[in-house]
Amino acid sequence: MSAASLTITALASGSSGNALLARYGAAALLIDCGLALRTLEGLLRYQGLAAAQLRAVLLTHEHGDHALSAAALARRHGIPVVCNARTRQALGAELEGVVVEELPVGQRAALGPFELQSFPVAHDAAEPVGLRLSAGGASVAVAVDLGSWSEATVAALRGADLLVVEANHDRELLRASPYPRALQQRICGALGHLDNVQCGELLARVCTGAACDVWLAHLSAQTNSPQLARTGVRRVLDMAGVAGVRIGVLPRQAARGPAGAPTWRAEERLLVQQQLFEL
Repeated sequence: MSAASLTITALASGSSGNALLARYGAAALLIDCGLALRTLEGLLRYQGLAAAQLRAVLLTHEHGDHALSAAALARRHGIPVVCNARTRQALGAELEGVVVEELPVGQRAALGPFELQSFPVAHDAAEPVGLRLSAGGASVAVAVDLGSWSEATVAALRGADLLVVEANHDRELLRASPYPRALQQRICGALGHLDNVQCGELLARVCTGAACDVWLAHLSAQTNSPQLARTGVRRVLDMAGVAGVRIGVLPRQAARGPAGAPTWRAEERLLVQQQLFEL
């Protein structure tokens, strides 16, 4: 039997729901919980995991597409929720009866074999964070729902083996969309969501030196597409002279079945998903 290896599986990504499953041996964590409870439990079963086996649910912020069923899942299966104090406060009565383990922004915590660290991101939530998760010498850094980035963001992401970063929209499609002007301004604002070019610029700063794997996440169904996101990010990387970046684009929800979800395994350094990834 092979040694344990950090494995990341994308169950959902986008404005209709977000959830990443992290596994190391028999240990498992859920990063965000933005799907209906039954849907999420079903997707976990397809991955051969009962919800009660989760060590914890980690929340990046309180918005429904990231925290929809976190409280219900935690109560039903006796799982703690890990978040910062302001996110806990924003969720309020939803977390009644749930064990909450607070993780202040920027601090570290050990959850079984996992080491976790949060870092601030720019988004219009109470105190949104990105997360960096490590186990067995490998790490994944997650930064979704952010409208801008800084050198601190670069430092938090740099060196991770897998980067899960938002490429929410294409600028021109957003401008041409039927969204009200106020919503367009919110999306493209400094506390909104990264567009494809901004995502590429961030990755060009992060992915220097060693090769890295990237999942483009949180794509808008109305103002982006997998092809536009991949092409736009790749163009920026090429212009910056950054090579060695392998790009995958996450679907809004994993397909049914044990092999239906995008999966990254540290032992292989491969992105595994039929017809969705550019290797």
